[in-house]
Amino acid sequence: MHRPATENLEVYNEAENRTSDIYKVLYQQITLYFENKTPWKNPDFSIQDLAIKLNTNTTYISRAVNYSSGMNFKTFVNKYRIDYIKNELLSDHVKKRYSLFYIYTSAGFRHQSTFNKAFKQIESMTPSEYIALISKKNVSISET
Repeated sequence: MHRPATENLEVYNEAENRTSDIYKVLYQQITLYFENKTPWKNPDFSIQDLAIKLNTNTTYISRAVNYSSGMNFKTFVNKYRIDYIKNELLSDHVKKRYSLFYIYTSAGFRHQSTFNKAFKQIESMTPSEYIALISKKNVSISET
């Protein structure tokens, strides 16, 4: 005896909703961990490390990140790094005291080429263009 198509669809939708709820909860755990522990500052940090810390597996981590943010894990990590760098560049104290090399390596990037590529991918401009843009804004603000 076959189930009616609508009953199969209801069962499927219910399972799909449970799965999306699980991914949402896991994503919240991931973002909390990223914000509180800043593991992305470690250039060797990997999806396997996160899976161990959160007592899950890499497939679930990958799916949760993709489902909730639309990014793959590597881009997700780089987004945290780039946001950190942007905040550092907005701080006059940091900008005057530290080199860009120091800032991007403290954010977890090992190589300038990787940093430049990730920055361009996430911000749609190069780091130099971003620095020029914020410098121009700071000049405009101080002139008023």
